[in-house]
Amino acid sequence: MYHPVAEVEATETHGQCWHGETIEEGIDLCQYQLIEPHFREFLPKGGRILEAGCGLGRWVFYLRRLGYDVIGIDLAEDAIAAARKYDPTVPVFSADVLHTRFPDKHFDAVIALGVVEHFEEGPQRAFAEVRRVLTDGGLYFVTVPVQTLNRVLIANPLKEFKRWLQKRNGVGYAFEEYRYTRQDLRKLLREAGFEIIKEAPDDYRPPKNMGLFVDYPFLRHPSNKWELNRAGKLVNSIFRLLTPWAACAGVMCICRKRIDIGGAVR
Repeated sequence: MYHPVAEVEATETHGQCWHGETIEEGIDLCQYQLIEPHFREFLPKGGRILEAGCGLGRWVFYLRRLGYDVIGIDLAEDAIAAARKYDPTVPVFSADVLHTRFPDKHFDAVIALGVVEHFEEGPQRAFAEVRRVLTDGGLYFVTVPVQTLNRVLIANPLKEFKRWLQKRNGVGYAFEEYRYTRQDLRKLLREAGFEIIKEAPDDYRPPKNMGLFVDYPFLRHPSNKWELNRAGKLVNSIFRLLTPWAACAGVMCICRKRIDIGGAVR
């Protein structure tokens, strides 16, 4: 159904992409991300919004500067401490996205960007908690790494070969994330009680890039993070001519919580 293709050394901290990046750098990246206009279009101005799994809080800071009432939670206490140090007035808290203490139907929208793919047992418990805290008809913005044809045919086999070589040399690996096909994600969300209202690719606009930058280290710019070298830019331009999905990093689904009527989800 979904594919555990991305793994890291067992001694590394995984699932925490903010390491090596300052908060200001992270906030600046928001304007380059393809999903940014969808927040402006669909997030309820004046509604209560939760980012579940906010990391250093870059989207919390960015969206609050645009006038949205957003709070953030994350289980990584070091990230929350750094966010509070950056701006003590912004509401970010240490909490588990699978077991929040918020009341039922408390938020008008929930955002989860690059979070649910890190649960090895699957995203169902995370989806159930989002449904619990969302108002009826509330919106859920969720992104996961997407399983593209490029990854199936090229990037994943290369990763598997590298892992095989390193395991022969005694390198230990641990689960990091799943990559989902768009069909898989839609199916899981519908089964969890959500109606999908929009789907969009998740990556950075040029000159930034996420998908190729992550999958092919030899295409990275030697000094500029999230930018490609000349060969990478050429590959990216060719892929983008074909389809925006060809080499993007992830997929965003914008969903509406279906309403429970008489014990049934409608």
